[in-house]
Amino acid sequence: MKAALFWMAVLLALPACSLFRPGEGEAPAPAGYAKIEFAASKATPEERAACQAAGATIQPGGKLQWENCVQPFADAGKACSGDADCTGECRYESEVELIPGAAMVGTCQVNDARFGCRTLVENGKIAHTLCVD
Repeated sequence: MKAALFWMAVLLALPACSLFRPGEGEAPAPAGYAKIEFAASKATPEERAACQAAGATIQPGGKLQWENCVQPFADAGKACSGDADCTGECRYESEVELIPGAAMVGTCQVNDARFGCRTLVENGKIAHTLCVD
């Protein structure tokens, strides 16, 4: 009986796994920007050339220090009230700590580097802080 319940739970859970694919459900990339991803921990010569042709730099990132193509955003530093105003994220860029929900104007992120900590602005208010490593 326990084995049957286990397999029923597994069969019910499997379809949910397909719902969480990276990139799905995200806003479409703005015109002129496409995230450049490397297939492995080190960029191939072709990947390096594509990254540099996009005006980007190759930087190690995360705990594993894998190489990443870090591209600048054209709207870097622009005032924003949420992600809809930016190519990337709308961020609070000050060292002064604010309470979540406090009204404020954010700044469009400088580049598409994914690692580190940042405080996000949504609907003109501090939303939350996120750290990725």
